Amino acid sequence: MIHMRNISHSYWDGMRQIQTLAGVDLEIAQGEWVALTGANGSGKSTLLRLCNGLVMPTSGSLTVAGLDLLDPEQRDLVKQKVQMVFQNPDAQITGAIVAEDVAFGLESRGIPREEMLTRIDRTTRQVGLGNKLFAEVSTLSGGQKQRLAIASGLVLEPQCLLFDEATAMLDPVGRKEILSRAHDLWKSGVTVVWVTQRLQELLEAPRILFMERGQITFDGDARTLFYDTDIPERAGWDVPAVVKIGRWLKQQGVPMQNLPLKEREVADLLCECSFVM
Repeated sequence: MIHMRNISHSYWDGMRQIQTLAGVDLEIAQGEWVALTGANGSGKSTLLRLCNGLVMPTSGSLTVAGLDLLDPEQRDLVKQKVQMVFQNPDAQITGAIVAEDVAFGLESRGIPREEMLTRIDRTTRQVGLGNKLFAEVSTLSGGQKQRLAIASGLVLEPQCLLFDEATAMLDPVGRKEILSRAHDLWKSGVTVVWVTQRLQELLEAPRILFMERGQITFDGDARTLFYDTDIPERAGWDVPAVVKIGRWLKQQGVPMQNLPLKEREVADLLCECSFVM
């Protein structure tokens, strides 16, 4: 789906050249869920924007869905296959009414009216806004606006959705709501690249990329990240309690088939320990 080879990116700030990415190699397959994290300024947002042509690399090769992003003609096709959901939904909502906003991208591509209505109905139902088609956008909650932003991208039938800290401005209920909708889309076959700083969202991700100084310094699963590297401490994260307990049990020599990442897994381990004792 996404193939990067020796990708670098930099920009000029006055007389000073600032490098944001340095020699990045990355492969993301169709249908994967990949969480991307790192400190502010590590390069993760630049990496994400490269994936749908919002920014161009300074050097290297980049193909998305078999299309060469460095070719201007193919770049427009990539934008049809890859959609992005930003941190602030208000920044990408264009319509005053829900249906109007979802229709915007279809109208600009000349989709016939009958097909447009079918897609709008299907997509708004998919994100839980089927009963809000004619609601004013200003009346929606933060979570509903973010779902609308997802619908406006999803209605174009992309192969990949890019989420740039899409839950950062939401309350716990809204975060859970958006994460759940994103998981549903992933299960339907859509590739998801999920930028986040929230540890709970990392714990649930099947694959995690950690970025430092414009490079990917970790590519693996959550158990490896939290139990076999010093990245959590180096990044200054407040390590989740389940991981702290899992590390302690590991130090005590407690046999574990899988190191715990969820509260239920910790509870089961503690019950087993009590039974043995």
